[in-house]
Amino acid sequence: MSIIKPSHIAHSIYEIDGEALQRAGIKGIIIDWNNTIAAKKDGTISESINRWLHELRSQYGIKVIVVSNGKPPKEEDGHSHEIPALFEAGKPKKKAFVAAMNILGTRIHETAVIGNGIITDVWGGNRVGMYTIFVSSSMVKPRFIGTLKRLFVKVVRV
Repeated sequence: MSIIKPSHIAHSIYEIDGEALQRAGIKGIIIDWNNTIAAKKDGTISESINRWLHELRSQYGIKVIVVSNGKPPKEEDGHSHEIPALFEAGKPKKKAFVAAMNILGTRIHETAVIGNGIITDVWGGNRVGMYTIFVSSSMVKPRFIGTLKRLFVKVVRV
């Protein structure tokens, strides 16, 4: 398996099935903030995303933590303090994912990473050995050159 190949690709966050994750033994989710659950345009979380996150936690017993390289959002931007978060986390470094698992109380094989970043989310999660889900939603615009630049920076930094 390629280190940058996700375990699963979803075209929308709503395609991710909590029941299927639960059956696969997933007990915790590390989820990206920018462009995955929060709109890049204004950094807010929609009510439908909040319902989806609530369903994961209440109906399927899956713990969720936000892990983002971005700065913490403003209070009014919709980050629920019911969900723990690590901002300016330093993904794809392994320590960001390990710190998130420690907070969730999960092990590698019980944890999934959901995000829109091939490098930060998929590569980072795969390096640790986690199940990875790449969200290729309409919020995400392909940025091939930017991705290559960030990959170079991340490889040099790691």
